Amino acid sequence: MSELDTTGPALGSPALSGHALSRSALSGSALSDEATTTLREISQRVLWLSAAIVDAANRGRPNTSGVKVGGHQSSSASMVDIMVALWFHELTSEDRVSVKPHASPVLHAINYLLGDLDEKYLPTLRAKGGLQSYPSRLKDPDTVDFSTGSVGIGATAALWAAISHRYVRSQFADAPPAGRFISLLGDAELDEGAIWEAVADPQVAHLGELLWVVDLNRQSLDRVVPDIQIARLQGMFEAAGWQVVTLKWGRLISELFDRPGGAELRRRLEDMPNEEYQRMLRVDSSEVAGRIMGEGGSAQLRALLEEVPSVQLAAAVRDLGGHDLGLLVDTFRALDTTRPTVVFAYTVKGRGLPTEGHPNNPPRCSPRPRCRRWPTPPAPRSRSRGWRSSPAPPRASCAATAAPRCVVRPSPRPPRWPCPRRWGTRTASPRPRRPHWAACSRTSSTTPLRRRRGW
Repeated sequence: MSELDTTGPALGSPALSGHALSRSALSGSALSDEATTTLREISQRVLWLSAAIVDAANRGRPNTSGVKVGGHQSSSASMVDIMVALWFHELTSEDRVSVKPHASPVLHAINYLLGDLDEKYLPTLRAKGGLQSYPSRLKDPDTVDFSTGSVGIGATAALWAAISHRYVRSQFADAPPAGRFISLLGDAELDEGAIWEAVADPQVAHLGELLWVVDLNRQSLDRVVPDIQIARLQGMFEAAGWQVVTLKWGRLISELFDRPGGAELRRRLEDMPNEEYQRMLRVDSSEVAGRIMGEGGSAQLRALLEEVPSVQLAAAVRDLGGHDLGLLVDTFRALDTTRPTVVFAYTVKGRGLPTEGHPNNPPRCSPRPRCRRWPTPPAPRSRSRGWRSSPAPPRASCAATAAPRCVVRPSPRPPRWPCPRRWGTRTASPRPRRPHWAACSRTSSTTPLRRRRGW
């Protein structure tokens, strides 16, 4: 595997020599400072929208039953930066993306900002006729490439779609072209057996258009994913012929790693159990240095921590690879296109929310956002891939960031087949229900009900 670090030497594996992403491959950033700032503004807006969508479903509409509507604010928050880097900088009209089920609010928030979702749907998560809890091609009113309700099935959908498209292109000369097939999945989804049946398929090792991005927030509903499990998963992908890329640290904290005492700082953070790391995220910024020092820190490490302001240090320890927009964009640009790639992007569950790093993240719901009004919607646009062809982010500069890369290609939505309320011919009077004792009757099963028992 290769661990991307643009400020220090790349850690490469002999199995990936010649294919691992190195420092030279990422030396020239694809993002300018202005573009990075623009993407960060979009990311903050998407984060607010996705959290507000879940909040409106739980607190914004009448609930006579008292049952919590639910949602996945924390799981969505860890995916925001990854999806913003893709939708607002990388995707083209020919790319297809499978979004992990718990990131459905982020997908709807992005589609709303890009003009593909009407404002009236924002408070309708998990309501009849509203936004679905998991992405659905048939039921959601906005653009969804793959339905991903079943854990593990949605992740492999893009893989089978890539194989199917290659077959169609080989048989029909006029088959439409396709771009990349991307799956965004959670780390807990890798526990599903269907994942590894697909990964080990011999044909998959040649799919250079296939990209998986794993949201490695290391918190699932029932456990904390240990680092030894992550290393095992990476080795399984490598054995199947995949390119494995690990984005563990962002560029902000990588600058600290290059200073005197930085090597010890990196070793301390990487040896720190995830439970301890999550607790460090929830303390005051003035306590972060003490948490890092512990009992056995050297004088050089202490000097490094003392020269960094506490607020900056608190931001640095949160600077994981899955939240560095510039690093994400550069990674997506430098991937090997001759074989499938899996990117393990380390993230923080609940990133940017009050529940950030909380041990009870899954069942918790963040406090209501201060703003009660939805952001101003963009101008109406075509429903046929308009969000990929001419996006309308919240500011004009955001549109200039993404629009020139995309080309309009209409993609019709699947037909909505009417489902009859009742199969067969409807009669004026309803057919009488068969009583339970009729099953024990000696009369033939073909005898009309009205002739039995004196009816």
